[in-house]
Amino acid sequence: MEFSSGTRRDRQLLFLSRVAQITEDASGDNRMSDRVADFFDRILGSRFWALFLKEVSQILHNRQLLIQLLLPPTLMLSLFGFALNPNFENLRVGITDYSHSRASREFIELFNQTTAFNIRKYYANEQDMQADLETGKLTVGVTIPPEFDDDLARKRPTQVQALFDAVDANTASVASGYLNQLVSDYNLRRSDRNQRRQGTSSSLNSAPTNPDLQPNQIQLQTTVFYNPGLKGSWFIVPGTIGIVLTVVGSQAAASLVVREKEAGTIEQLIMTPASNTEVIFAKIAPLLVLLTLDAVIALLVGKIAFDLPFRGNLLVFLGISILYFLVGISIGIMIASYAKSEQQAQLTTFFVNPPLVLLSGGNSPTSAMPPFMQWLSYLDPMRYFIEVCRGVLLKGVGLEVLWSQVLILLMFAIVLMTLSIRQFRRQLM
Repeated sequence: MEFSSGTRRDRQLLFLSRVAQITEDASGDNRMSDRVADFFDRILGSRFWALFLKEVSQILHNRQLLIQLLLPPTLMLSLFGFALNPNFENLRVGITDYSHSRASREFIELFNQTTAFNIRKYYANEQDMQADLETGKLTVGVTIPPEFDDDLARKRPTQVQALFDAVDANTASVASGYLNQLVSDYNLRRSDRNQRRQGTSSSLNSAPTNPDLQPNQIQLQTTVFYNPGLKGSWFIVPGTIGIVLTVVGSQAAASLVVREKEAGTIEQLIMTPASNTEVIFAKIAPLLVLLTLDAVIALLVGKIAFDLPFRGNLLVFLGISILYFLVGISIGIMIASYAKSEQQAQLTTFFVNPPLVLLSGGNSPTSAMPPFMQWLSYLDPMRYFIEVCRGVLLKGVGLEVLWSQVLILLMFAIVLMTLSIRQFRRQLM
């Protein structure tokens, strides 16, 4: 009985101790919640919170600042994600089939079984295909010889010629690898099919038992145009020339006009006997001279530092460059016409220039972009100037090939210059 009464007393003491502990914990939690509530009361009642609410209210009422804070990161992330795509798809292929046989059609069908290549056109002769390769309409040109079917029927090796536009060395290397893989798969398929016809068992990794059946019946003969050494810098440097001159031209024009607005010298220009047109072109002319000098310096740096060839006409290149400089200066004047300060103009150019750079194909080929980004890039004037740079420097072509790019740049220059001059005139009135 004593043992049972002692056990009952111990249980009661243990129960009372647990109740006390729970009560103490609850009171501790109450004290913690009181401290948190007191902390927030101090913040919400402080001068800092009042100033914070004032700044938030000003930001919410400033739509331009909201756009600058929210839109550029979203836009840049989307453009970087799509434009700088490391995968290569829909590489432009031209086919010249001199064989016109069942075997050649079977070989051509390989290009339709992969997303890496997109057959753009079939040619009657190789000269027309090389002309489109020169103008940049094709990435790869494939020539199938007349004896293609006869050589395969007699189990003799036959050569298929592949011509690559190596202005973009990386794309040419990737396209060559893809094409070699297609030819290897085709040869293995033919070898396996011939072995099965003769009643032999084989696998894709085993050599044919009949020594007359050669596993590589099609031999790919590659020819690289414009960049035999496949130097990546020969693709990057001309694109960088276009990018740098665009950024420098637009920022310089914007800063020049905005500084005059801030200094109040525009009112002094109104008092001069010069016309508005004379005032505007007097501002543009020195920038054209300086940007032309920048272009010459960029060519010298490319030649000395990167061994960049110059295979075209210097006067043609400088003439087209001056036309494009008008586009960049017009963009800068347009930005300055709406900006109220130099800082705002610089922020706006930072918002405008990166999309132009990413869509231009200056650092990454436009062929690696998704289709809708490729269509969007046609609205980018920098794309056409970079095509001119690569065409003149690496391919040595002139206006007979680049006339379409020059015409588009001329249209951009007329439209943008007209709009920027009209907006600038309003400030002079």
